Amino acid sequence: MRSSVFISCLISLAALIASPSHAAIRFAHVKAANNDILLIQGTFEPSDLPDKLEAEIKNSAPKFIAFNSPGGDTDAAIGYGRAIRRMKISTLQVSGSKCESACLLAFAGGVRRYAEDASMLVDRTLLSPGSSGLQTGTERYKAYLADMGLDPTLFTFVTSLADGDRRVLSLIDMAGFGLVTGQPTPYVAPTAEETAVSNEAPSTALNGAALQFFLETQRTWSTNEGMSFLENNYGDSVVYYGSPRSKADVLNEKQQFAERWPVRIYAVRSGTAHAACFDICTVVAVVDWYTYSPSRKKSSSGAVNAVMTWDPATHKILAENGKITTKDNSVAGPDRIIRRWLTDNAACSLSYAQDACNSQALLLTELSNSGWCRKADATWGPCTLQ
Repeated sequence: MRSSVFISCLISLAALIASPSHAAIRFAHVKAANNDILLIQGTFEPSDLPDKLEAEIKNSAPKFIAFNSPGGDTDAAIGYGRAIRRMKISTLQVSGSKCESACLLAFAGGVRRYAEDASMLVDRTLLSPGSSGLQTGTERYKAYLADMGLDPTLFTFVTSLADGDRRVLSLIDMAGFGLVTGQPTPYVAPTAEETAVSNEAPSTALNGAALQFFLETQRTWSTNEGMSFLENNYGDSVVYYGSPRSKADVLNEKQQFAERWPVRIYAVRSGTAHAACFDICTVVAVVDWYTYSPSRKKSSSGAVNAVMTWDPATHKILAENGKITTKDNSVAGPDRIIRRWLTDNAACSLSYAQDACNSQALLLTELSNSGWCRKADATWGPCTLQ
């Protein structure tokens, strides 16, 4: 199977990184899918001047900068962060590494920032006075965080921590603080046999129509419209997860699922949906899901690599397949979907990416329909009657 740049990035970084180094800053280069990643390792010290980093970037032209650092001098970290922003480089943080304390300030310099869950750790030393002593932290740090596009609540959160209190940030935390603009998600594309793509040139217009149909399929399956939509749009026979099935048989299975999980959110992850149309169309995408049964008080969530074959002449679904890549444990609520909303909302606000803007608006509606609302203090929880 083919894989995205991030799969290669994660594998390569994991092979190189052991534990956060406490030596002075040093550089390493990781080649991944023809993209060079500059790995910054060690503790930030006053002697780590930004011109050292700028020279390294000019010499190697990396696409991403990643970190393996326990933190260190805040002035040096901020200097690195501003250098990263001047050089217009994106930052990447993976769970096999750690970016701790002042390292977060350097990571924040990325023009685009990608991170995996639990790859960052903060404590009060994040906002400790640096070596320069030119300013007491408050205004200086607030100005830097604002310049990097971070939410001011990050400052409040860090200053509220007790001495010695170390917090691992979830992806929801990072997205809420504006630390991330996306997630380095390993996406495995289906095989040639799964997609059955010919050598003919695809139709751009049909590709767009197929994508819209796929998005509508996921949207309706998240509502009470789901069964009627499928009734109208399945072919008389469907190759369902590799087996030829009658339409009636597939609909019966779908009905049983809908009754078992009456609350459903299925969300196509922004930027992952692709269509190839010839005589028929094949759409592949990563879909995040959350399901809940009020009567059983059970819930589940995860991600699936989904594949759909669609006939643009009849507008009927001919085949459906998928492979679950992630299944969350101990699900108490739609954290995965909220995380998606936070990252899409950040991408929409920072870059006005249309697919992210459309996605965050749809997710907000689907979360609300499922009984989850955003509160006045920007936290999420069960909706309450006004």
